[in-house]
Amino acid sequence: MLATDSLEPSGLGEHMIVLGQSLVHQYDIVIACQNDENGIAFLARAAKAGLRIIAFSLDDLPGFGRWLKAAGAAFLHVHAGIGWEGHELVRLGKAAGLPVLRTEHLPYLLTSPVQQAEYAAMLLSVDRVIGVSQGVAESYAARPNTARMKMIANGIATPSCGNRQAVRSELGLRDDAPLLLTVARFTQQKDHASLVAAVPQVLLQHPDARFVFVGDGPEQDRIEQMVREQGLEQSVTFLGRRFDVPDLLAAADIFVLPSLFEGLPLVLLEAMAVGLPIVATAIDGTVEAIGKDHPFLVTPGDPMLLASIIGIALGDREAAKAAGDAGKTRFIHQFQADRMAMQTAALYAGFLAGPSHTLQARNS
Repeated sequence: MLATDSLEPSGLGEHMIVLGQSLVHQYDIVIACQNDENGIAFLARAAKAGLRIIAFSLDDLPGFGRWLKAAGAAFLHVHAGIGWEGHELVRLGKAAGLPVLRTEHLPYLLTSPVQQAEYAAMLLSVDRVIGVSQGVAESYAARPNTARMKMIANGIATPSCGNRQAVRSELGLRDDAPLLLTVARFTQQKDHASLVAAVPQVLLQHPDARFVFVGDGPEQDRIEQMVREQGLEQSVTFLGRRFDVPDLLAAADIFVLPSLFEGLPLVLLEAMAVGLPIVATAIDGTVEAIGKDHPFLVTPGDPMLLASIIGIALGDREAAKAAGDAGKTRFIHQFQADRMAMQTAALYAGFLAGPSHTLQARNS
């Protein structure tokens, strides 16, 4: 049972789907999420990926606990996008007599003493905690009750080849016009504002550059207003939420991720997997993905430096291609879904060895 109560299971949800798909030929896997609009959309994607699903109500979590007992679940793996999520799911799993594992998808960000105490108390019901990057794991290491923390780096399946011309035709772009792609939720964490502030400086050297933002979220209206106030409507395009990521990556010349903090972003791994050059902020998680020697790393929250590095990447195509090729090699060796699934299954096995908690293997 892979479960989350995250109100926006975007990257976290994709991680759960990838993990479930990687294990489904070996084990019975069920994906569980709340029955609100975002949760149902996530469960629909999981079902389309061939996974069993169940929706629960946040207003009746004890009902989900009763279902866990009645269904004979062998293991509960809770996924949390931020430290205050997943507490009640953890307690329900432990009350049902299950081994409980919890994956943290972002660094430790809790500043409220009350939330910190609640998190420490919740961990008393967790058998093992996973961090999706070394940075995430280290951010929790000094906290109470986190001695059972283990790092298992995110992984993805190799994306399919995309149709470059499909997106470029949609956008009315020439083949030689530079397309800079950002795929991210519109939240303060992703810092689209710094990228918008960098656009005018980039356009001075590359006036035909097009910046394409993919995603939605609470900050979208503010970012769109910034674009209008600067008169950048012809250079910045908002595509909303999309599910043709391979086509978007194939259409792009550079991937830009200006985040202030990350766990280990899956979309960055997707860009690496297809050899797309990346300009990104030098933060934990991102640096773990693309490497500390990556030539196009920038300080978070510095629009002018971001503009300068984007300009360098656009002006030196050979250096950009070399960085993209290095990223693809790094992905192949370190961030494949099979490696992530194998390490996670090995962790499961340590808790499922007893006769009352043996996960039933499927016949292959």
